[in-house]
Amino acid sequence: MPRYLPIQTDAAHSDIQKVYDSFEKELGFVPNYIKTLAHSPHYLGPIAKVYLQIHGESSLSEKLRQLLILKTCKLDRCKPTLDWHQEQALKAGWTEEQLDATETFQDSDHFNQYERDALVLVEYLLTTPDEIPENAFWTTLDNHFTSDQVVEMISLIGIINMVNRFVLAVEVESDRIAVEAI
Repeated sequence: MPRYLPIQTDAAHSDIQKVYDSFEKELGFVPNYIKTLAHSPHYLGPIAKVYLQIHGESSLSEKLRQLLILKTCKLDRCKPTLDWHQEQALKAGWTEEQLDATETFQDSDHFNQYERDALVLVEYLLTTPDEIPENAFWTTLDNHFTSDQVVEMISLIGIINMVNRFVLAVEVESDRIAVEAI
């Protein structure tokens, strides 16, 4: 049971409704996370803008973005966001076998070296961001990705981690239920 009930569209103040409209336009629905965050209009606008940005134009492919998001959700043990992004990862071109293999990606033939390096980045950022090997790992990333892409990957992982922490803390209901109702 959610700690705070999501603010539904018909009960939302006009400023909040504008944020909801932007989600309807961009994603086709308003995530429960955003409806719950609407309890704080001061944070809703800026966080909603950032959240929509990570789902918008990027130097990363949608397939890679969904892999990074999925791995972040798995490491954060955030079932509500994992449910939604597992579906998104499948739509982006990943297979069930590949998604299952994210746990053992180092030894898996399901990922190329670029994808493995991106998955290692998720692990470093969520476990020991201050212990990333100084030269070796960064050189590998720089050989596989542009600086724009590396910065976007780090930002994406951090934003999804923040969302997951919020979702877990206030027990936001899975969006799968909300999307199925559409």
